[in-house]
Amino acid sequence: MEDIEEGIQKKLKILSAISRIHQSVGADLDLQKVSDDLVKELKNILGCTGCAILLIDDNNVKIASNIGFSNMFSGKKISADMPAIKYIKEKKRSIKTGDIAHSDFSECIPTGCSMNSLICSPILVNTEVKGIIHIDSLNKNAFDEDDLLFVELLSKEVANVIQRTQLFTKTKELSQRDELTGCFNRRKMEQDLKDEASRASRYNNSFTILMIDCDWFKKYNDYHGHQKGDELLKKLVSLIKRNIRSVDKIYRYGGEEFLILLPMAQKEQGQTLGERLRELVEREDFEGEQESQPEKKVTISIGIANFPQDSKDIISLIKAADSALYSAKEGGRNRVVLYQKN
Repeated sequence: MEDIEEGIQKKLKILSAISRIHQSVGADLDLQKVSDDLVKELKNILGCTGCAILLIDDNNVKIASNIGFSNMFSGKKISADMPAIKYIKEKKRSIKTGDIAHSDFSECIPTGCSMNSLICSPILVNTEVKGIIHIDSLNKNAFDEDDLLFVELLSKEVANVIQRTQLFTKTKELSQRDELTGCFNRRKMEQDLKDEASRASRYNNSFTILMIDCDWFKKYNDYHGHQKGDELLKKLVSLIKRNIRSVDKIYRYGGEEFLILLPMAQKEQGQTLGERLRELVEREDFEGEQESQPEKKVTISIGIANFPQDSKDIISLIKAADSALYSAKEGGRNRVVLYQKN
């Protein structure tokens, strides 16, 4: 009778925890906070020795939050090749054992570890294992089916947070992108330039911007139509993206004008890149260019300015690059011009 009462009390405790967790998680997008809260609940409800929430990205495994788990695995690299993690990734099923040393997952135990009971439940997002909830105990047969159900329900809560976070991140990214070309938009550009200026000032660094204009674009657009004009801009952006550093960013400033941000770069580095991009565009074949373009080729003009050499104010810096671009176009187009103070 006493065991039955204890079982009932435990189930009520688990149900209460599930309701409390579901309400507290709500629409939370803070995965770290959610992970911290859940491991505390696991420890409190199940009395496990160690518990952890692991996040998986391809073959990289990260401990989001834990109690007692990191001490047990101190100095050990948590890898996607570990038998338990590999099994869960492949089978997408939970593991529950009350005697791990004599199970198929004995290799998961670090040398000298006295863990006996184990539950590992996959965190599934769109059928893909994005993480694992792990609990263990020094005692044999420490967990029952209700404990497994509890852990699996928590796995779904974490999966929901991951899903919402991914959707939020994707929506935010889309709001920062130019719909046609896929490069960043002007709003994102303004924020990034402010952030870069703040970093450059703090660490006594510099950065360079390139203002790029597609020469005689209106003639191309008028002759071939807007659809072909759009295809030209997309091809131009694709060519530029392939030839800048991973830390560099390209933005659509407006129409056929683009801005490239080169963090921690001097003016001379901007000039070298500008000349390379100008030559690449000149050598590239663009459909219909011989029929519509004055020089029979699609070309670009580039103006370059540097922070803080040319200005410590973002608006003035953009004006400086735009002024250099104007000089490039006035000078005959298809050229690179560095901003020079009067």
